[in-house]
Amino acid sequence: MRSLPTAAELLKIAREGLLNELLPHLPKEHHYTALMAANALAISMREIQADDGQHKAEAALLHELYGSAAPDEGMDALAGHLAHDLRAGRFDARLEAVGDLLLAEVTARLRVSNPKYLKQAGLN
Repeated sequence: MRSLPTAAELLKIAREGLLNELLPHLPKEHHYTALMAANALAISMREIQADDGQHKAEAALLHELYGSAAPDEGMDALAGHLAHDLRAGRFDARLEAVGDLLLAEVTARLRVSNPKYLKQAGLN
């Protein structure tokens, strides 16, 4: 049984301390910097929480798109192949599937970087 806080929990504690305990005592000219730091902590926290699941989902979608022809070079290389193949017209007949893949990828990235936008757009 783990008794220590996780990395995401530590980031949450740090962010709450920054916002609730330090920010009120900072001069106004330092509030923007403190708020940017708090936002960076929140993004890092969400990235840690989503990291494994997001990469697995992206890998599954890319492998579904490529099937057995998927290069075995890692996710970044596979995403590069997809960009190249899109420019070459290889997936013109399967644009709906590619669109689904890209929408899922952008949605996953927004869940980490800007979840408020997803909620406002009704895409959560």
